[in-house]
Amino acid sequence: MLAGRFISNMKPYKRHLYIFSLLIALLTASSAVHAVEFEVYQSSYKPLNMALLSVSEDVYAEQKVLLNSIIEQDLNASRSFRSLDALSFLVSAEDTLEAIDYSDWRIIGTDLLILLNLQRSAEGWVVDVQLHDPFRAKLIEQQQIQHHDVQQLRKLGHRVADYIYHQQTGLPGYFLSQITFVRNHGQKDDLMLMDHDGEHLQTIGKNFTLLLSPDLSPDRTMIALNTYVANRPRLEFFSLEDGKRTTFAAFKGLNSTPEFSPDGRFVAAALSKTGNSEIHIYDIKKQKWKRFTQHRAIDTTPTWSPDGKWIAFTSNRNGTPQIYRKSLQDGEVRRVSLAANYNTSPVWAPIGDRIAFVTKKAWEYAIATVHIDGTGLRYLATGQRIESPAWSPNGQIVLYSAEEKGKKHIYQVPIWGGDAKRITPLHMDASDPTWSR
Repeated sequence: MLAGRFISNMKPYKRHLYIFSLLIALLTASSAVHAVEFEVYQSSYKPLNMALLSVSEDVYAEQKVLLNSIIEQDLNASRSFRSLDALSFLVSAEDTLEAIDYSDWRIIGTDLLILLNLQRSAEGWVVDVQLHDPFRAKLIEQQQIQHHDVQQLRKLGHRVADYIYHQQTGLPGYFLSQITFVRNHGQKDDLMLMDHDGEHLQTIGKNFTLLLSPDLSPDRTMIALNTYVANRPRLEFFSLEDGKRTTFAAFKGLNSTPEFSPDGRFVAAALSKTGNSEIHIYDIKKQKWKRFTQHRAIDTTPTWSPDGKWIAFTSNRNGTPQIYRKSLQDGEVRRVSLAANYNTSPVWAPIGDRIAFVTKKAWEYAIATVHIDGTGLRYLATGQRIESPAWSPNGQIVLYSAEEKGKKHIYQVPIWGGDAKRITPLHMDASDPTWSR
């Protein structure tokens, strides 16, 4: 009775949120109330010890230092590389470029020796990149990378880091990618955009009544998001070119958790316009919705497989919130999460092999990943009010938001385990991250 009176007195948009959360939370009421510790996954993976040296004309010494800094920060942030202390270097960059004595680098444990020569040309910057393996005493790769905009030295650094990362891991780099997220201030939310390393942080949409689940389109031209207008939930497209907002779902009830298909042609979302929360698919070109799931249970938080053939989602059709995936070709449904009584917010890895999600045991939350057949469960990080996992474009890093001292922050953790690192400013209340593809 008291709960009913409490809900009825809420503002409409808060009532929708409360009911949506309550529907999921009540299903886990049977969980034990004692604290449960997750066994956070830690592999034996060791990053490559790298030494980066560069030369340039004296007039470009400042640019050389900045370029080095950007490349080292990128590669260190990936957790696949670790910079050696420059004070341990036995020879200078100039001497090394003239003649390499690999024993000088083996002594200090250098797995990868990176030599850069930064020059200016009529068109812009040119960087000669050499990658050496001191333990095999050989040149591995050599490449000349050009960049025509002299004002974009950071972008050049990211391109060089992408090249080095790809050559050493076989995976595409992600250092030119961007992250969108939500900043809360008081009763309003802003839509934020930044480079993967936190640089170029900018507010691209201001003073939303409520903003949830932004998703950046594959071509980075617009963002699908869930907001409220006149106290009613709706789904909108937000143009990154001119800031124009276009509504594509404003049905009675819930309109939530939109995600673009890999080709950008469709958006999957959870709608309750049929009387129950189901997954629907919006055809952007035809501007038409099509129902995808049909079950008496609650279905929500859809995410596409990279090949566009499956959609994973959260459903309580088995009695508790669990992750399922359904084929767009034949409608086959398979359960993905096989442990714990609370698993939600799935996000499919860009390389297709794993799904990240939020899980809970008793009152402890964690970010986990699992193979799409339910095997290989890994708990990557724990924290308060963990939400909104998101993958790096190459599937090697997971973002998520968590609360600390009453304020939300965005963190990143590698898929092989390790310390989670905060990537948003300490003073900022940040949540709902999504990474460009």
